[in-house]
Amino acid sequence: WFADDHDAPAHWEPSGQDFLSPALTEADAMRRVLAPDRLARWLDRFLPGLGTGARCALLEVPVVSDRADPQIGHLLGLTLSRAAALRALADALPDGPVRARLDEAAGAHLTAGLPAVERGDFTTDHWLATFAALALDPVAPPAARH
Repeated sequence: WFADDHDAPAHWEPSGQDFLSPALTEADAMRRVLAPDRLARWLDRFLPGLGTGARCALLEVPVVSDRADPQIGHLLGLTLSRAAALRALADALPDGPVRARLDEAAGAHLTAGLPAVERGDFTTDHWLATFAALALDPVAPPAARH
């Protein structure tokens, strides 16, 4: 279904209320069905420039301007869902600059997102822990999937 996709419009992300990244969700789906070398080639077409160090909004931690706003608060979930997807993608790729960059971004997202889980605010408490669990859940190594 997604095998021919290329040049994802990742620069449109995030909207003000996303809790999942469309581009990273698609990439994570492809991670589940492609061998590491094929995934690397697909990802290079889908999100070009990851290995060059070019700016990529998907790798930047979202800015949450008002944590109490129920809509903007979704960006806290986005931070954690991105951490999960970025880590899973990094773990599935061969060693190299893309893997290193995704791994670094995953760590930054996790570090930024986890404190929000303990905030004690109903607008996020009833769902954010689920996203944290996904971000902390170990991913099966590529060899175990194929």
